[in-house]
Amino acid sequence: MRNMEKMKTMLTLSCAGLTAYLGQGCAGGLSSPEAGLPDLAAHQWRHRVLIIDTPTQQSSEYLQQSAALEAVSAGLEERHVQIVTQTAKIFRVRLVGKDGGVKLDRGAPVDVPTLFALIDAMPMRRAEMSGR
Repeated sequence: MRNMEKMKTMLTLSCAGLTAYLGQGCAGGLSSPEAGLPDLAAHQWRHRVLIIDTPTQQSSEYLQQSAALEAVSAGLEERHVQIVTQTAKIFRVRLVGKDGGVKLDRGAPVDVPTLFALIDAMPMRRAEMSGR
């Protein structure tokens, strides 16, 4: 009986340790796609958000991504995409769906056909296109 109590205590401590470990992103700091996201509560269920992290707005990657997106502004509007730019140490592009989940996470500019194909394959977007 004494061994059973010890096992329960060890299991409880192990679960608590695992919970703390996972709560810290598996000790990886900002390794999860959601890490470093701005507050997007105002956009949830209304917009898809393309978050562009960039060291400066003069970086070649940022300029390339911005030019590609400016050329398709009507397509972005049709797909309910809002663009948020924030300063970060490295360039990164993330697409957050209307449900708040990260759908794309890249460390390089994303070409527009890839972005639009990803959005157009989403169930909510398909419903929007069919008029539901």
